[in-house]
Amino acid sequence: MVEAQEVESVPVAAGEPEGASAFDVNRLSPDEQELHRRANRVAKVSMQDIKMLRPEQVRLGRQHKDICVRLRDDIEKAHREYDRRFKPIMDHPVDYFYRWMVEILAEGDASALGEYPYATTALHR
Repeated sequence: MVEAQEVESVPVAAGEPEGASAFDVNRLSPDEQELHRRANRVAKVSMQDIKMLRPEQVRLGRQHKDICVRLRDDIEKAHREYDRRFKPIMDHPVDYFYRWMVEILAEGDASALGEYPYATTALHR
């Protein structure tokens, strides 16, 4: 299914457990696969929006390795919406929100986030 391949093509970000890369969306029900596809897309668009709306703060956050603190309000707002919409898959070993924060806001450097404030099954087990 094309949707599942879109989700699976997202690389496992630094800090995620090795088991996250073995997580197979194709083994889930069609409804869960759709939730994963949408969660991945919503997380990506949310981070793109933050980067577009706050480019100077994102740059400074990368430089000072405090993205999560510097952009707290924007990130909190996006995370509340993400959490509300995708609660049924929060116990799965993937965190699209974190992945796209690292890829888009931190340009692949997870340490630039500073402290990631959200406990998930995909991080810090």
